[in-house]
Amino acid sequence: MAAMHIHPDYRSLLEAHGLATFDALFAAGERHRVDGHRLRSVSRLQLASPDGSTVTIFLKRAWGAAAKPRWTDGLFLRWPMSPLRREWKNALKLAAAGIPAAPPVAWGHSAWPGAPRSLLAFAEVRGPSLAFWLARANPSPARRRVVARAVGDTVRHLHKTGFSFPDLYAKHLYLENADGPAPRLVLIDPQRLRRWLPWRAAKDLAALYVTTLFPAVTRTDRLRVLRAYLGRRRLGRRGRRLARRILRLAVTMTGRGQDPRLVWAARRPDLPPTVPWLADERITAVDGGRLRINDAFRPLLETASLVTLDAIMAYSSGQPYRRVPGRLTVRAELTDPASPGQSPAGGRRPLYIKRFTRVPLGTQLRRTLSLNPPVSLAERELRGLVRLADVGIPAARLVAVGSELSRGGRRERSCIITEEIPGAVQADVYFERTWACASGPAATAAKRRLIAAIARLARRLHAHRLSHRDFYLCHLMVQPVAGGDPVLYLIDLQRLTHHRRGLARRWIVKDLAALLFSSRPSQATHIRSPIFSETDRLRFARDYFGVPHLAPDQKALLRRVARKARRIARHEPACRQAGHADINERSPADEDRIPD
Repeated sequence: MAAMHIHPDYRSLLEAHGLATFDALFAAGERHRVDGHRLRSVSRLQLASPDGSTVTIFLKRAWGAAAKPRWTDGLFLRWPMSPLRREWKNALKLAAAGIPAAPPVAWGHSAWPGAPRSLLAFAEVRGPSLAFWLARANPSPARRRVVARAVGDTVRHLHKTGFSFPDLYAKHLYLENADGPAPRLVLIDPQRLRRWLPWRAAKDLAALYVTTLFPAVTRTDRLRVLRAYLGRRRLGRRGRRLARRILRLAVTMTGRGQDPRLVWAARRPDLPPTVPWLADERITAVDGGRLRINDAFRPLLETASLVTLDAIMAYSSGQPYRRVPGRLTVRAELTDPASPGQSPAGGRRPLYIKRFTRVPLGTQLRRTLSLNPPVSLAERELRGLVRLADVGIPAARLVAVGSELSRGGRRERSCIITEEIPGAVQADVYFERTWACASGPAATAAKRRLIAAIARLARRLHAHRLSHRDFYLCHLMVQPVAGGDPVLYLIDLQRLTHHRRGLARRWIVKDLAALLFSSRPSQATHIRSPIFSETDRLRFARDYFGVPHLAPDQKALLRRVARKARRIARHEPACRQAGHADINERSPADEDRIPD
């Protein structure tokens, strides 16, 4: 059963376009998506009004667990309701209190058993976000002064009317009439709006502080915001105490509430020009939200009839690449209808299809005890791709990802499809075939440059509080570049972990020990000859730490790494015999790609 509530100001507009019912408006969002996640999406609709103008509406859609009431409502003694319904009610509260907010258009919910859906529509706010305006508009000091006072007045009005907004980020504040004498601040996404309490004022202002750390914003601008918020010409004792509390809270909020467009735009120059950028990809949900497809590969998958989760899980063609209990990876070459006969493979594009059909017992236990919604194994790998794109580390290009969880996450069917990296080979194979017999100053210099590149990649990974947990050479792909140094890609991101509170030393030791183990001659890797000398390993350590000479604590860390590598060498044969090792992997076509 579906129901929808439409704001009286927009009812005639939706009726004129046949969007006055829940099913019609929900279906319209599928054709105009601008953003999306596993269980929700955002679409942009442009509707012609009777007076000849165009009205732009942003439509949020949610399904599955995202359309259900959250269990945290009971903890905070709130009436349980879906997130989009709460946002609708909060928007109406702001409008009734006279606080500028994005105009609500409609809210709807479908309580179909087993497949709940909900939607929320807002009218577009004309103007840039405060974050975008500060980062791109290069405002003058006089204009910043006017906007700073407007920001302080808006937050003061919000708190005086009895509301607190913990998501008071610069990306949630939009500027109307930014160049005029009286700019107007408009709030969006008020889902987490709550009742104001005295200690929440500093938290709101700290969220605003950490999201306005732009070169154009000076200390004087921040003081103007605080003075306007307090309604005083001088801070006084209360203002100075509030400022100190804001600074203390801001330290714990570093990295929150950033505008993804600005963050990823800042990361883009770090990626080689030939590497596809995940932020440029357009992802569309199909099959009732169970599968998300990169639009660039949609014709390819449609030709192979792989546009549903069931079809991908039942796919029987392709060459098996890796098979362990509960997980199968195959390499498939699909016919590309867009460029028949133009690619080196004769119009066929190689993809890797990784399918998960069994959840490990430990993962089942964690999902059962966790209060958070379960995340499929394929979704974890997708999050790894997003993390690497965020920090500027090349990874395989996403084609599609799908998942279906049941029994509270204790059972799952999930898959992730990535494109084969053109011309790339595993790092251990590349080292063995390139430098096993090569000698001379030029070959030695090229090898040292590649070792230094691996060290810089590991340093960047750990500097952003990420650990790979399977950081073997076989999970580093080397893509040769004509006339230049090779490009390194990181793959197999199922266990990639982001440590929010800081990367513990044990994870650094684990990653570096795996790399050290896989660089030594062993039956577990493709290294058969002593390619790496102790000097090479010392150079790697100095490049990893970024120092010309190692300090005592760095030497102690390396000793722990060596001990861990010896433990890996001892238990690795037993793991391989049991079928759990994931070290010795190689593409079937690697032999044909090794340079002579």
